[in-house]
Amino acid sequence: MTDSRHQKVDHDEYLGIARRGMNAAVDDRGHHPHGGYTPSAWRHYTRRLALLDRLSSLEFSSALDVGCAEGFFMSALHDARGAEMWGIDLSDRAVAVASSRYGFPVAAAQAIALPFADGAFDLVYSTEVIEHVLDPAAMLAEMRRVSRRHVLVTTPVSQNDHEHEPDYQMQTTGHVNDFDEPSMRRLFGQDADLRTFRCNATFALVTAFGRKLPSGPRDFFYELDRRFAKRFGSPHGRFVPLRNRDWIIVTTGTGTDAGPREWRCPRCHGPLAEDEEGLRCASDHLSFPYAAPGVPDFVAAG
Repeated sequence: MTDSRHQKVDHDEYLGIARRGMNAAVDDRGHHPHGGYTPSAWRHYTRRLALLDRLSSLEFSSALDVGCAEGFFMSALHDARGAEMWGIDLSDRAVAVASSRYGFPVAAAQAIALPFADGAFDLVYSTEVIEHVLDPAAMLAEMRRVSRRHVLVTTPVSQNDHEHEPDYQMQTTGHVNDFDEPSMRRLFGQDADLRTFRCNATFALVTAFGRKLPSGPRDFFYELDRRFAKRFGSPHGRFVPLRNRDWIIVTTGTGTDAGPREWRCPRCHGPLAEDEEGLRCASDHLSFPYAAPGVPDFVAAG
């Protein structure tokens, strides 16, 4: 289900632009916050509330974060549920930070080529990534392949599936896909659980001043946004202030038997051998260097 607008886009060139842009953001001020609240991170905190609320009804003991950045949601989910956490991100700088900060197993990899065996995780989730991927169907297929129970995705709500021009150069948001309800159903299927969160009206209050308050009043505004959006919001309501801003979709994994949780070749999914410089796949004759000690870089294959 590749968008026809992407057919003339060079995949490797776009990949390079995206990685350089994400690395620059990590080096500048970070994509995800560390420790306590930071004013630049209120979007992540409001999303965390919706994520943990939705996951409260799902059973899992292991999870993979596809697009983990510096590991903020991995840490939040581990603290909330005690799950074994793994993560991948396109940015080699981000996963190096995540590894040093939290100690979770992480690697630089593409969402459309996950370096794991089939059914390796109970839960595979991704927050605000699929709108940046040239082939969202391939990404979803990979997430389902390595999940034996649940797949969860969040992404911004669009009013139609061509609402914005794709931002291939990452000049603003870096979004290349728009997702309205019909396109969500085409991608995830009729049986997927589609919900929305984060309301225009209450999120405007969070953005304007709620996020700037001390922790107690600030968290009140975050919780107000979550509850109000859940009770009164809708993705395409005629009254714009009550429109919800983000999809949260849950669907099923492949249901296969549990595969081993270990790094695998992203092409053939076969086992890898380790040496001082990185990992090697004997079947595909590929080598993968380390982005940082113990952090493989599956994007920079040799």
